[in-house]
Amino acid sequence: MSLPYTGSPAAGQESPQGRSELENTNADARGGKIIFVSHCILNQNAKVRGIAAFPAAIRPVVDLLLDHDVAIYQMPCPEMAYLGAMRWGQVRDQYDSPMFRRHCQNLADQTLDQAREYLRAGYRVMGFIMVDGSPVCGLQKIPQPAAEGQIWGGMPRYVPAQHFVNGRGVFCEILQAEAARLGLAGIPFVSMPEVSDAGSFEDALGSIRDLLQGA
Repeated sequence: MSLPYTGSPAAGQESPQGRSELENTNADARGGKIIFVSHCILNQNAKVRGIAAFPAAIRPVVDLLLDHDVAIYQMPCPEMAYLGAMRWGQVRDQYDSPMFRRHCQNLADQTLDQAREYLRAGYRVMGFIMVDGSPVCGLQKIPQPAAEGQIWGGMPRYVPAQHFVNGRGVFCEILQAEAARLGLAGIPFVSMPEVSDAGSFEDALGSIRDLLQGA
């Protein structure tokens, strides 16, 4: 007795409709929507030690995106790629160097090349999700020295105080500027806070939900 068809045919075989699997690839299940997210939203292991809020990914964000059938593009982590996993926490001023900005420019170019290619192929790029509180990926809040004229640097036995101020991280600033130059300024940017001092998690989740429902 033959079994009912329950899945895709094996390579080289024909489907029940008489067409090979390769011939059916134009009618696959993709939704055609994609959103670009900061690296640590999908990989909390990339965070500076001591501030990861989830064991793996930020699950509420991931679940929300998948519930709306939005595919997720993980942008590279500029900090991880530049200083590695054992780096210390830093403020924006420390990253705002010509060398690091050139590094971020290269990553922004690669990221926006991908976005442009998806758009060229007819996909919908829903937006970019950044991370507030990051000196690099912050959209609305960034860490800076707590006192004016305070010098950051030196041996880690002395770490001066920091606080959050309004502003954009180095990578976010460059990514937005390059997007505008390429005519992609209409793609929205939203953000998640990496710590509670950098914003409300629930408010940020609501902003992402509004973005997905309004598209």
